[in-house]
Amino acid sequence: MDNQPANTAQVIQETFYDMALYMEALFALYGIDGILADDIIHCIDKGYVRAMKNLKGNDPPKPPIKRKIAVDRFLRKLEQEVKR
Repeated sequence: MDNQPANTAQVIQETFYDMALYMEALFALYGIDGILADDIIHCIDKGYVRAMKNLKGNDPPKPPIKRKIAVDRFLRKLEQEVKR
């Protein structure tokens, strides 16, 4: 990827580290089952690996995704599931 800041890898790593800590707190707060926790962390791990591969250019470039649109789409999906 061209024109990326030098600390992008560090920002990605720290973001995923923080997400794992947040998830750990939520698991403790709500008493999440171990299998569910493993599945969630596995998904976060896959996202981390994908992000780092994309950063290093090992994967073909994908069309840019607007972060806000992606987040909004995910939140709508969660809201629809709660309404069911």
